[in-house]
Amino acid sequence: MRKLFISLCMAGMLAGLTSCGTSRVAVTSIDALNGEWKITEVDGQGVKPLPGEKEAFIGLNAKEMRLYGNASCNNLIGGFEADVKNGTISFGNTGTTQMMCPAMETEGKVLQALGKTKSFELQKGGKLVFKADDGKTLMKMEKK
Repeated sequence: MRKLFISLCMAGMLAGLTSCGTSRVAVTSIDALNGEWKITEVDGQGVKPLPGEKEAFIGLNAKEMRLYGNASCNNLIGGFEADVKNGTISFGNTGTTQMMCPAMETEGKVLQALGKTKSFELQKGGKLVFKADDGKTLMKMEKK
């Protein structure tokens, strides 16, 4: 019985220590999402502008709950809803300009990721992560 108790205590301490290594930042205000976020990864792949593409970024205006940005070719505009207490975020109808660019792969992935996003995580070092319902990472960004 004593060995079982010691084993359980050790497991609890180990779990506590591993959770200390998280890079998540507690978000207490919607203002933490404000600003422009350079998209660094979508659907598990790094994002670098190809010839003919612009730098992909998402801009969030928390006061007006508005989204703006560029998905690598076309400009974005729309609205969003967020609950910082629960870490949820969703994007309503997102409109884009209708330009045709040589490479549209990144743009398609960005738009799909926005449509699937249900939660966010703010991380140390000015990083923002959008996640799907199942917790899968959809998009990673860095503060511009």
